[in-house]
Amino acid sequence: MAKASVMLTKARSASFELGQLREAAQKYTYHNAGTHGVWPRLVWERRSRSPIARLDDAVEFLGKWKALRFKGGKTAFRRICSTWLRENLTIIESLQGRILYNLAPEDFQTVLRISSSFRDRGAPPTTFGKALHFFLPETVMLWDQAIVRDTYKLRPDPESYVSYQRFGWKLLHHITRNKSVSVLQQLESDHAKTVGYFEPITMILDHLAFSPGLSSRAVAALGGPSRAF
Repeated sequence: MAKASVMLTKARSASFELGQLREAAQKYTYHNAGTHGVWPRLVWERRSRSPIARLDDAVEFLGKWKALRFKGGKTAFRRICSTWLRENLTIIESLQGRILYNLAPEDFQTVLRISSSFRDRGAPPTTFGKALHFFLPETVMLWDQAIVRDTYKLRPDPESYVSYQRFGWKLLHHITRNKSVSVLQQLESDHAKTVGYFEPITMILDHLAFSPGLSSRAVAALGGPSRAF
């Protein structure tokens, strides 16, 4: 009897369902921070505009989100991003509005290609990761060192960046395996009422990294790090 109870406890601790993602969103405490104050205005409300026309917004957003702390800062980023946008504009526009849940395997290869291109132009990992989220907020999750990479023990390269996006995709399909995708839309709606502005599921997944216990459960539910990523 005791053995069965222990096994049940372990099973529960390794499970991760929609309720746990909702819990992670509720536990996230930084929605009132200055960085989040600019997210609705700079990222979400202007997401349908041409990426090239949003370069100034990108510079402001990445500056406030502390992603321009490298040699050259804003000036270097503007030069790197301008070139990157010109070279990848058609691809970026083809991904605009695509939600993470609906991405196909070839889409992840596309994300790898454009993130590698950004890196090869001289953008550090946190910079290209946050810039890609800026231009494609519904498609990819944020990426930084202190939270995401440290929490999930990921390398600072485009391959790991894409593995993290795949992790989000796998987790969304895991928690909706016996449900309609509309439950994710409902979660987004409920979350917006709580924090006062809309955040797509990619941002809610980002909040998971701030809850060590829940993020560990998510990884375990997908079969451990080797399968989750």
